Order: sequence, then C-alpha cells, then structure tokens
Amino acid sequence: MTQLAVPNSLPADIGKLELAFNGREYKGERRGNKFFIRMRAEGGSYGEPQQVVLVTGSHTLQILWLESGLDRTLQLFPFAYIVAEKIWAPVNETFLMPPEVKKYYSLGVWNGACMDCHVTHGESRFVEGNKWDSQVAEFGIACESCHGEAREHVRLNANPLRRFKLHLTTKSDPTMTNPARLSGPDSTLDCGQCHSVWAFNNMSDKIDFNRHGAAFRPGAHDLAQRFVVQPNAPDHREQKDFIRRTEPDFFRNRFWGDGMVRVTGRELNGVQASPCFRGGNFSCLSCHEMHLDSPGQTNVQDWARHAQLKPKMDSNAACLQCHQTMTSDISGHTHHAPDSSGSQCYNCHMPRTTFGLLHAMRSHQVSWPTVNESIAYGRPNACNLCHLDQTLAWTAQKLQAWYHQPVPELSQTDQSIAAAAQWLLKGDAGQRALVAWGMGWESAQKVAGRDWLYPYLIYSMTDPYAAVRFDAWKSLQTLPGFSSFSFDYTAADQSLNKTAENAYEKWAREIRDPNAVYRPETGLEANGRFQEETFERLRGQRDEQPILLAE
Repeated sequence: MTQLAVPNSLPADIGKLELAFNGREYKGERRGNKFFIRMRAEGGSYGEPQQVVLVTGSHTLQILWLESGLDRTLQLFPFAYIVAEKIWAPVNETFLMPPEVKKYYSLGVWNGACMDCHVTHGESRFVEGNKWDSQVAEFGIACESCHGEAREHVRLNANPLRRFKLHLTTKSDPTMTNPARLSGPDSTLDCGQCHSVWAFNNMSDKIDFNRHGAAFRPGAHDLAQRFVVQPNAPDHREQKDFIRRTEPDFFRNRFWGDGMVRVTGRELNGVQASPCFRGGNFSCLSCHEMHLDSPGQTNVQDWARHAQLKPKMDSNAACLQCHQTMTSDISGHTHHAPDSSGSQCYNCHMPRTTFGLLHAMRSHQVSWPTVNESIAYGRPNACNLCHLDQTLAWTAQKLQAWYHQPVPELSQTDQSIAAAAQWLLKGDAGQRALVAWGMGWESAQKVAGRDWLYPYLIYSMTDPYAAVRFDAWKSLQTLPGFSSFSFDYTAADQSLNKTAENAYEKWAREIRDPNAVYRPETGLEANGRFQEETFERLRGQRDEQPILLAE
C-alpha cells in the first residue's frame, strides 16, 4: 500500500516522463536508484528537482509523493499511474470529483490523511501550517497492523527451546492476536480500522490520534478514539450533527440517502448493517483470507487481483456456507435458471453500487433488490443493473409477483424508459459512473443485449466527470468492433467531442445492423438514434449537484 520509491516499485517510464497539467510542466529524471521531478510554469524555467520518496498503491492505481523541503511533510505529484492501461493521468481525474476541482490533494495530505491507513502504526504529528513531523512503524500494511504489537512475541520466541515449550502448552502464541480466532464483530474491526468511514469521538481523541496514532489494537471491541459512522443510526448523534454543520457534503460524498455506503474501501459500514453480521459470527474472514493458505489458490497475483478471496468464495458457496437450506432449490428462490447470473447470490444481494479506483464494486451491505431504493435514494437496484434494458415498472412487477413486494407509484417515464438509460442521462455523477461501468459487464450484456449500448457509451465519453468518461470508454472496448479503440479520456472538450463523433460514425457505418429494430424502452428510435424529445427531457433533468466520492 505504501512503498519506498525504488526502481521495482515505480512505473518503468518515470525517469523519462514529460507531462503537463493545469499550466505547469513536469519532467522526470533518474539518478542511480533515485527518481526526481522538475516542475516549471508555462514559459518559465524548471525549478530544483524534488525527489520521489514514496508510492501509494500497487496493482490498480499508483500515486507518488515528493519531498517538500518541509522536513517529513510530503507533497503530491499531481499525476497518477493507471496500472492496467499503463497511462498517466492527472490525479483529480482518477477519482470521481467535479471537473472544476483541479487541485484536490494539498501539501501534507499524505501526512494528515493517507497515512492513517496506508502504513503500519502511523503518527501524523502535525506541527503548524502545512508542516508535519510524521513517523511510522513500517510502510505498508505489515504484521502488526492485524496481529498487534510484537515486542512480547519477540521476547518469548527469541529462544528456540522456549518457543517449543510454549507451543506444546498453548498450541498458539498468546502474545499475538489471531483475527481468525476472534468473534465476528471483533474480527471485522481488524479490517475495519481502515476499511470504514469513521469519525473521532471528540477533539481530545483527534489530537491524541494525531500525536500518538491509533489507540486501537487487534482484538479490541471498538476503535477507541473513533467510531464507525452509520448516518441514519441513533448512535453518536452529537458527533454526526457536528459533521453535518462543519462539512455539509460529508455524508453525500460517502453514503446513499438511506445510509448505505457508496464509496469503495469502506466495507465495514456495509458489513455492520447486514443481517448476516447481526445474526451470527459473520466476518471478513468468512469469505476472504489474508494469507495464501488455502489449497487450490493459483498464485499471489491472482489471489490479490480477486480481492484475496478464499477458493470458491466468488460463487454461491460463499452464501451457502450459512444458508444451506437454499442449496437444493436455488431457482425456487431466484426465479432464474440455476446456472444463470440471476441465480448468483452476489448479483442480487451484493450488487455493484459502490465506486472507487475507477471501478464499480460490490456493496458489502447484504440487502435485497427493491424499486423503492432507486426511487427514494437514486441507488441503482440489482435487477436493473443486470436487466439494463428494462424499466422500473418491469422490475416492480417481477418483485411483486415473486416476493410480494408492493408496487410503488411510478412516473410515466419509469413505466416507459429503461432505468439504466435514465440514470445515464439524468442521474448524478456517481450513478452515471456505475451504469457506464455496468454496461461493460458481460453478464448484463448477455441479458440486455449489446447493440443498443453503443450510443449511450459513446455519448458518455463526453461526460463532464472524467471517471464517467473512463468507464464509458472501457465498457465500449468490450463491444464488438471497439476492442482496440483508443481514447484520451483526460483530453480537452474539443478533442473529446471529436473522438466521440468518430466513434459514433464508426458504429453507424461499420457495426450497426441496418436491419436491427431497437426497442422504445431503450430510449432509442427504431433505427438506433436517440429519441430526441426523450433525450432532451431527461438530459435537462440531470442532477448537476457536485459530487466528490471520498475514497
């Protein structure tokens, strides 16, 4: 999660970088095993080199930190490296944030925020102004993050004979915490100390956290100076009211209206709100493993890429380990064919309604699909994330017939135009990003068809939010004829528009079936063009309130 900036932890081309952003130019250079960045304003000369000292992230997104000249205070390099694409992009365009925000991460933000979770036992140690005297036990997430302090462990185990006798008498080491042997709630706190939206109990605890780091240690029953924020729960009312007064967008940038978390990396908030968590010994380790211990795992890279899941935990086996009575008749519960995506527990009960790292990701709040969640809170429901071509009315009728859910009052548009088309045209930036990503999901494409997706994805490549443009492009690449389509999603508006025009012409002339007839629910004319009145009306209703998902 955080590494020293050395050749094997950095992108290969960093020593030859030449990048420009927001009126400034940046040039990289290498001196032995050290890397430096020079910066100049347009028309000026390059300043003194700043050494790249740390890198945060590894297999998805990498962010670089530079020496600032203020002791231990770090400065952000304003570009991030997108690993899969092997491209550099402005940091503000690798997160879902308003286009007018050009500089989100300020001097010292690593010290004051990022190191809370990206190191082991960090102490921010604010001094004054933008100056910090931060210290860490180790960079990255090391043993003591999950197993507790090891001083006593080292003392007792330094002598091999004593270590052998200790093993004979206890069968385990009492000096270290093993999350697998904790209760479900305590075990989840081990992960949730970082993987949660949390807040301080009071100013005294905040100051203590800054000076001495987190008081939480693995095995504890709470986060000590902090609490896990559940916006609509009755606990910590005074603290949450204070947050609403001092940071009005705090909850909107992290949660849906009903309190379900909408930004990735904050899984504990969802887990705690799940019936599985409240009803037993459910924890992160029910599905994930933190070490490559299980037989059947292939290699470290695949294990890491697939969220460190245990074998078979990407299937119904994850849920059926508890819900064993469902095993004999999955279709009786799902009303879908047993081998279809509609009979995969995850797709209905943990849909991709959280976003981060330029991806839609699964919610960790185990729930069930309803139309009301989409009407009342704007959250895309599981049914319409798969059945992209269907309306909310269609979904409401199915849920009423199968699970006796009442059919809510629906507008004419909700009865006639596919929910996904509506979210992409009139939704907020978070909704648009989820649907743009979802249109590249193979399971949804098989169910809803692919042909009608082209116009929507090409249109979304000009979205004001860079994250939406990126996901629209990547989803477009999953469609026939566009697998190698290149696109600079961070380019200026004129270039974006020109590329979109070219993509549309390519689709219309080379790919679109002239005999195809598009269903009116898709918001397209029979020939594949947008229904002009519908398009303009929905686009005019777009939720333009700025949104910044706080990853």
